Amino acid sequence: MRRLKFGVVGLLALVAVAIGTTVAVTTAAGKGSAKAPIIVGAAVDLTSSMKPFDSPALAGAQIEAKKLAAKGGPNFQIKVCNHQLKKQKSCAAQLIQAGAKVAIVTCDVEYAAAATQEFINRGILTLSPCVTTDQQGPQRFGKKGKLAFTVGGTAQDEGSAEAEYAYSRGWRTAIVVKDNFLVYFRNVSDSFAKRFQELGGKIVDRQAFASGDKTIGNVISKVASEKADVISFVTAFGELPQFVGGIRSAGNKTPIVNSWGGDGTYWNPKNPQVTDYYVDNYASSFGDDPNPAVNSLLKSLLAAKQVPYTASFVLGAATIDALATAMKRAGGSTDGAKLAATLEKFRSVPTISGPITYSANLHSVTGRPWRIMKVQNNKESFLRMWKTKKVVSLK
Repeated sequence: MRRLKFGVVGLLALVAVAIGTTVAVTTAAGKGSAKAPIIVGAAVDLTSSMKPFDSPALAGAQIEAKKLAAKGGPNFQIKVCNHQLKKQKSCAAQLIQAGAKVAIVTCDVEYAAAATQEFINRGILTLSPCVTTDQQGPQRFGKKGKLAFTVGGTAQDEGSAEAEYAYSRGWRTAIVVKDNFLVYFRNVSDSFAKRFQELGGKIVDRQAFASGDKTIGNVISKVASEKADVISFVTAFGELPQFVGGIRSAGNKTPIVNSWGGDGTYWNPKNPQVTDYYVDNYASSFGDDPNPAVNSLLKSLLAAKQVPYTASFVLGAATIDALATAMKRAGGSTDGAKLAATLEKFRSVPTISGPITYSANLHSVTGRPWRIMKVQNNKESFLRMWKTKKVVSLK
């Protein structure tokens, strides 16, 4: 698969270690913490194409864990294994051996699957900060999936929100370009198309590619000459700057709408600059979020010299919030089944990312508002909140 070449310096200082090794990161207020440490094993990608999502999520989790411990809350000790999208299963096994009682996994369900399966096979509650599909749970992992959750939403919710926002702008015709590489990309794209048409919009063309298949040039050539009010283009990898830059270089100024996977400005080409580009998002990474707590967390992230490539830092912190609440309601237990049963009863539980609701069938967050962000001249800013009015079904 074609990878983005990340030129941004700033690997997580707390986990700057030999690749593939597991490192204990103590997040307690100090060595004299009265509470026994609870080991949280994080099998994440800190060097490959999921780095812009996993790295900020891990940093946010570390910051929030330290804050909770300082206030007398749970003493979460986060141990990290950088799987590089190659060693997910072995990383999980290594962390289990290191004593992990709870697990954190990568921000895409397909990349996280091997580690998730390894953890849940051992009865360990497994949380992803930002998988954004309905599959981090029983839908993908069957009965044992009762132990798998994500603090992210669903692709159907996200795609529906994008379509509703686009239609609210008076955009009535759309070109849909689908990346078939991941189920997340496919589901967001299909949800956008279905909801847009439900609202009365018209899809004037559909194009498709798969990250790494080297066909994006042909897609750009076809789309650049077409007319529409908006382009739905959902991806997060190397084709993202190539497509956006190619469309703009061809003189096509049509607004482009992407998922939160296309968040951030770290990937923006310098010439031409990214303009009229929109994402729905979990938070702003640029200091203008409507929630002051998010802006405060961002300051802590920057003070720790962590790079907020994307807004996943908020979801990392929310993961720790949710875990602490579940443990409290479960009487302090770290038993996977007890914690899972507690999480399934969450109804609008407050976290820094917004209210979390789960059910026995859906272990992704529903009903949480999105931030609509715009990139203009390579600068991203918050526009407005958007709560999805109707989530389409793809079944």
